[in-house]
Amino acid sequence: MSKQLISSLLAVAGALILAACGTPTQPSADTVATATPRVAAEATPVGPLNTEFADAASLRNQLAYGTLLLEGTAQAVTAEQSQALLPLWQAIVALSGTETTAPEELTAVQNQITAAMTAEQLEAIAAQRITNATLSAFYAEHGIVLATPVPGVTKVPGSGSGVSPEDKAATRTAAEALGTPTGSGAGQAAKTFLFDSVIELLATRATP
Repeated sequence: MSKQLISSLLAVAGALILAACGTPTQPSADTVATATPRVAAEATPVGPLNTEFADAASLRNQLAYGTLLLEGTAQAVTAEQSQALLPLWQAIVALSGTETTAPEELTAVQNQITAAMTAEQLEAIAAQRITNATLSAFYAEHGIVLATPVPGVTKVPGSGSGVSPEDKAATRTAAEALGTPTGSGAGQAAKTFLFDSVIELLATRATP
């Protein structure tokens, strides 16, 4: 074998060795995506519930009032479910009582509530097509009158929107003179009355 051929072979071998020791080839985006496990986005277990119908109540209010409507049917919440649902609805009331609560916090608890219920229960609630007008009637039955300036739209009880500070002070003074409690506590009690009704039901059901 000639010296020239040997030299050529050594040069090629040297180039291959240098290439192998150099900077490794960067994997493609597809390779990285395949090798790296994907973290699934947090699911929102709403099931059949939706607000895509006229005057639809919020999903949270549909869940609350719908739970009450399940009573006396085959889909009524069980004692075991009540034990799981009770602290969740209590958390909803607690979070609803502060202005610092982020909507995501309430939604997270709401998702846990729907996850604790069966598909049949959620379908039964969805079939009721609960509206704001339905809830207004529910509040009225319990002595809570809601102003509805826009037809079919329920004003949140206890919000006090549209009332001047002077009028609020005058109302409080008059109520105190009559011995009637007022203030943020009374407003909050009205605001969460629906949720409190669910809590009362669940507490009774969860008790052995």
